[in-house]
Amino acid sequence: MSRDTITSQSVRVRIYRFLHLLGPEVEKKIHSRFMVLLVLVSAIALVLSSEPSIASKYFSLFMTLEAFASSFFLLEYLLRLWSSPEQNPDRPTLSCRLHYVFSVMGLVDLASFLPFFLLASGYDQTSVLVLLQLMRLFKLTRYSPAFGLLADVLKDEAESLMVAMTLMFIIFIFASVGIYTFEHEIQPEAFGSIPHAMWWAIVTLTTVGYGDVTPVTVYGKIFATLITIVGVGLVSLPAGIIASGFTEQLRLRRERFESEVEQLIREDGELTEQDMEDLNTDRRELGLNPDKAQLIISQVQNRERNHRKRKLSPIGKSRKEE
Repeated sequence: MSRDTITSQSVRVRIYRFLHLLGPEVEKKIHSRFMVLLVLVSAIALVLSSEPSIASKYFSLFMTLEAFASSFFLLEYLLRLWSSPEQNPDRPTLSCRLHYVFSVMGLVDLASFLPFFLLASGYDQTSVLVLLQLMRLFKLTRYSPAFGLLADVLKDEAESLMVAMTLMFIIFIFASVGIYTFEHEIQPEAFGSIPHAMWWAIVTLTTVGYGDVTPVTVYGKIFATLITIVGVGLVSLPAGIIASGFTEQLRLRRERFESEVEQLIREDGELTEQDMEDLNTDRRELGLNPDKAQLIISQVQNRERNHRKRKLSPIGKSRKEE
């Protein structure tokens, strides 16, 4: 392997670690805060530019900011694409890069800059391009542990949520067919077909109830009452699953953090300054509150001290002798 190849790979490793927040703590803070600020400011500017009175006054500022943000996101995308093989060095380089390109976050990264360059090349601005530009808000998921927690909850509860969504879909179809059966003759404009009746079914099941389409027949009203009652329970079902998933995930993360504290204390006897830095890094990655993390550390330290005292006490010695 040539010296140039070794140098190129070492640079790629450093870039990969920098982009994935694996470097020094100060470096991670500067990188994450800058990216969060750039994403939020560019998104706010994009929203404000849709107001004609504001856009006419600050058009140059908005264009400059968008050009800078899109160019920066393009550079970040290219660097992530180039350094992506470091995520799994055992896989072929092309396979790693294709995996990044077609991943969810890879598509988000692409959408964060592509609309601007399409507009610059002569495309007319449409609502679809504006929506694509706002996809850059999803880049914030990389820089907040809360989004990681949400992703873990959705992954763990995917099967339960799928069951709940399937049940909601069945009830939704049943509600659409039922209200069509009772109302289509009286209100052909609103319930002339099952697809038309689906609008009423979705706003009723979600308990939004816009009131623009309502049943007028006796049987239709009775049916609507039953569907409304069912809708209250159905809407709360996914919320309950996600809430319980959050509770379980937080418990698992606290237990994992507690296990790490116990392991470090048993290895070194006490927590060193380096141990505390490592635990602080783990705390942020796990999304734990600093006060809760400190409470866990104190509890583990007290438990380990009491455990040692019992081992060294005369009672403990006599029990060993027996």
